[in-house]
Amino acid sequence: MGLEIPEPPQYSYTANAILSAYNTIARARKYEQGVPLALGATEIGAYLELYEAPCEFHIFTECVFALDNKHLDKAHKLLSRRAKKST
Repeated sequence: MGLEIPEPPQYSYTANAILSAYNTIARARKYEQGVPLALGATEIGAYLELYEAPCEFHIFTECVFALDNKHLDKAHKLLSRRAKKST
C-alpha cells in the first residue's frame, strides 16, 4: 500500500511499570448499575502499600488517573451507544 512501517517506540521500564500498576489497581474498580466508577486515591494508596512506585508519586498518580479517564470515556461512549440502540 506504500505506507512505511514506523519504528517501534523505545522500551520504557517506567511506562511498562505504570501500565502494569494501572491494570492491578483497576481490579478494585467499583460499579453502580453496570456503570464503571472512577478510581480514587484510596485504590492507588492500597497499591502503593504493597508495591513501590516506579517514579515520583505525583507523576505516578497523574498517569493512573489519565489512564482511568481514557477507560471511563470509552466505557461511557459504549454505554451511550447501547442506550441509543435500545430506544
